[in-house]
Amino acid sequence: MSQNICPSCKKELVNDFRFCPHCGYDLKKPVVCSNCQYSNEGNSKFCQECGTPLYSTSNTKAETKNAEAEPEILVGMEPPSKNGITIEFPFSTAQSFDFAVEAAKKFPTFKKFGQDKKALYRITIQPNEMETLAELLEHLKGWRKRTVYVNGEKVTWDSVFAFGWCHEKKKASFKPEFYCFGYENEYQLNAWGCIQANLSFTENAQWFCWGKWLSDKGDWKFDKERIFHELQKTLYQYRFCPALRPELIQDVLNALPDVVNPTKDKNWKFVERWGEENSPGLTVTVNRFGFNEKVVMKGVSPNGQGAIKEMAKRMKFPLSYIGR
Repeated sequence: MSQNICPSCKKELVNDFRFCPHCGYDLKKPVVCSNCQYSNEGNSKFCQECGTPLYSTSNTKAETKNAEAEPEILVGMEPPSKNGITIEFPFSTAQSFDFAVEAAKKFPTFKKFGQDKKALYRITIQPNEMETLAELLEHLKGWRKRTVYVNGEKVTWDSVFAFGWCHEKKKASFKPEFYCFGYENEYQLNAWGCIQANLSFTENAQWFCWGKWLSDKGDWKFDKERIFHELQKTLYQYRFCPALRPELIQDVLNALPDVVNPTKDKNWKFVERWGEENSPGLTVTVNRFGFNEKVVMKGVSPNGQGAIKEMAKRMKFPLSYIGR
């Protein structure tokens, strides 16, 4: 006779049943490991992927829950560094596992805890070293069991590496040095140095209408506080991208004129208000087809690339991509 335990009711089984005689549980149903989520055969006592016990012989749910909550402490294991970005991964049957280990060993901070299939591998880098992770990240792509810590705190993988797909496109682009400025798509043209900012320097960009009229003479003041807030909010998930330059973003914001007037500066033009009856605006008389007409304007926008070229003259960092 064989002696098994029902994964559902934890009762001992003295025969090879298809269904548990105590609770009716399908004993052929795969048992998912609580540690690595691997689907094991119904009669498995230990996970075929990581060796974790699949169920406890205890009949009380409280004892079982407490047993699962206790993490295994590996020999010599220490908490993740409180300074930097730490990547951690366990043994895996993935084909890229050996390559991931070799890539991790190239880092001076590489550490291994435990042995064989229960081993845990860890490396720590500083944010300015993010580009050195390219090879390791490629081998860890798609893994379920991979962990990242920021200054010792566990965070989601995408909250650190959301930039990955865009950075790969940058490296594969025709002119990588100009990619982040929207070189390949005119509608993404920007001075921030990041197309993910979604604040392009095109004529139809809505953010140029974030501000207010100072007078009925056409003086428009930009709402730089809102612009900066939107940049911070949008770019937060890409904050670890090796190509992102916060100092450039601040430089661009400083170079953006506080006040512009399209009637005096040919590099700017009015933006007409359409279908926004309740929004404030400026009434301007324009000549259309030989007739003067009063039109309500909701803001301004660049009139070609003249505006961004003037800004570049006031910046500390050169915008060498302009006109290319």
